[in-house]
Amino acid sequence: MLISPPFLPARLANESEDDWINRCMSGGQPGDGAFPLSLNLGWHGGMHLIAPMNGDTPEPVRAIADGTVVFTRTPTPQPSGPLPTDHPLAYRGRWTDNGVVVLRHETEIGEGANARVVFFSIYMHLSAVHPALQVGRTAYRKSELGAAGQIYGDTQRRIHFEIVCDDANLARLVGRASGDLSTTSDGRLDAVYGQVYFVLPSGTNFYDRKPLDNRSVAHIQPPKPSDNAPLPPVQPLQATHTSAEGEILVIALRYSDGHGAAGHRGSAWLSTLAPDGTAVGQLSEEQDAEYNLYARAIEISNVFPADACPAPSAVYELLRFGRVINTANESLIPADLPHWRRVPYAGGSGWVNLNAQGVRKFSDADFPHWQQWRLIDDSADQDSRCDSATLRSWLDISGEGQVDPIEATARLADTAVAPRLARAICKFPSEWDASAIDRRWEWLKTTTPENPIPFTNSDFELLKAHIEALAFLPGETGLPVNHWHFQPRSFISQLRKSGWLSASELKRIYPAATAANIEKYRQKLNSCRQKYGILSNSRNGHFFGQAAVESLQLTLMKERYNGDPDDYFRKYAKARNFKGWLGNVEWNDGHKFCGRGLKQMTGRDNYSKYWIYRGWLRQSTFKQRWWVDARWWGLSGTNIPTAQLNTLPTQNPNLVAAARAENMPPEINDPDRAYTDIYACIDTAGWFWAKNKLTRTADAGVEFATIDDMTRKIRGDAESVGVTTPWPADANRPQRGQETVRIHSFFAEY
Repeated sequence: MLISPPFLPARLANESEDDWINRCMSGGQPGDGAFPLSLNLGWHGGMHLIAPMNGDTPEPVRAIADGTVVFTRTPTPQPSGPLPTDHPLAYRGRWTDNGVVVLRHETEIGEGANARVVFFSIYMHLSAVHPALQVGRTAYRKSELGAAGQIYGDTQRRIHFEIVCDDANLARLVGRASGDLSTTSDGRLDAVYGQVYFVLPSGTNFYDRKPLDNRSVAHIQPPKPSDNAPLPPVQPLQATHTSAEGEILVIALRYSDGHGAAGHRGSAWLSTLAPDGTAVGQLSEEQDAEYNLYARAIEISNVFPADACPAPSAVYELLRFGRVINTANESLIPADLPHWRRVPYAGGSGWVNLNAQGVRKFSDADFPHWQQWRLIDDSADQDSRCDSATLRSWLDISGEGQVDPIEATARLADTAVAPRLARAICKFPSEWDASAIDRRWEWLKTTTPENPIPFTNSDFELLKAHIEALAFLPGETGLPVNHWHFQPRSFISQLRKSGWLSASELKRIYPAATAANIEKYRQKLNSCRQKYGILSNSRNGHFFGQAAVESLQLTLMKERYNGDPDDYFRKYAKARNFKGWLGNVEWNDGHKFCGRGLKQMTGRDNYSKYWIYRGWLRQSTFKQRWWVDARWWGLSGTNIPTAQLNTLPTQNPNLVAAARAENMPPEINDPDRAYTDIYACIDTAGWFWAKNKLTRTADAGVEFATIDDMTRKIRGDAESVGVTTPWPADANRPQRGQETVRIHSFFAEY
């Protein structure tokens, strides 16, 4: 699901994600349309947002995500001249616009039925509704819905904005139906996004030196005393810090995923939290950690014995997610392979094993309580006044069990309370239900600590008429009357971390793709993007833009040929391989290792590297640089002259047998697996990006020079191509640039 704020001013240079969202969605202060409570403790299901200015013009209201229009109402025109005192929209002499749009969003946040979600966005107090909107039609993310209007006259350029869902979809969105996140087992796997978290049990050991990568219990290897002496045995490390009895710590690991300031877009960030979310120690940055993930996974795998090394792909997932999340395609062997990281603790930092026994793993998709997410469903009387004991306890300064307006005003603005309220997910009836006005609002006629000046009957009738003029439930919206409300700014900020593409979104990225191919490849495409951090607008633009040409928008996952395939692909097995081209050396290697997958992985060398990465092939079963032998092409000597680089492989069985026996090329008996295995078909593209650090290239932006650089790296062209020598026609450089820019624009917020 792609999601963005309802106002989209252009992002400023080096503006952070949080700062930009706050600027897009300013407003909603206590006493001025805050979520979830008014100062008299009335439920308020959304936020009053202020439309930012674009020069002299307010930004239009936009759809936050692709959705179906389920309700619209054109606003009642404001009468000219003095406002009539009896007009229901001129409540207390101040005009309020009643234009409204309601969208139903049906999308996905991960893989599987429990990650398919439905929620609604409500845009209220519009002064104009876009004339193209019709019930039943799709409104795409970023499309204009209308113009912000007035809320009680003196607050113009405002909307009331809500995000709500029912019980079933709360459980799918949040991963649970009630209470705090359970830490007795690992978190959900159907949706994993954002930061990952490791809940450490009490008694966890921290070490001041980095332990060995292949030991789950901390050891180090002493230095070799001399060239001739054998390695001394490994030695155990002594912990320099141990968490206290009963002390539970949460380690948060966040990869930049291409976001943030230049120079830090490939960083990993580590922080430590107490169970209540309080920071422990100092934030720690591992610069370029994301760019180096592939090399680090290979390094860890190679520490193990040659016949027992774990698949680097599984190690990669361990480093990125803290566990293997593509469980149907990967297996971490040994299961207790250590995941050593230097993390902060109170007063210092130390190395800790994040894959130790008893460590539980989660992500932002679990809406953890240490990030202040709380499900509030203890308001029993179903009126519009908050009687939630949980929320009232947050506001009750005196501890007397009552919250008067002075306490409410102070606590709702308290910097310690505001973050908790912002992530409270509250269940209470809609304020837009015209059939329940008396039941929901009659408490205003009663004197209570939070309502010291009660309404008279005439006051109440004026309010009732005003609410009726704004209400739109019940109706054909599909909205449940009693539903869960999210603070909109927090919801959008949270779900922007997902980026899981729906079928309709992928169709807009690749309009030439068939519905069958979208369904065939979409889930693995999403898994690949999550695994390799292809989540920023720039990374998505380059990844999908290049793949649009390589795969013809998912229609070509195996290289095309004319005539006999063996003959056609023999061009890939010429003696040029002696100098380290594709690693093809035998008569039909060109066809056997032709381009397959989203990236069109080509050549015996690339296939062998990917097979090792997946654990399908052992490095120890073949020799490196097997191609440096002229006998493969029926030639002799230790070099191949330029004039003979187009020589085809020999078919002399004796020469082939001798070359095979001495050079031991990798044996890959089922190379078509890179095409027929849907996961591998997509994962080969992510592997290529990670191996060649193409995320670093993508993080430079989508300018002309960067697209050139990316194209050369994808194709393997020399640096002079496109600079001092022209692009070859088969590079399709114009199409690569056009697709990259187009797709980047689709992902971008403005």
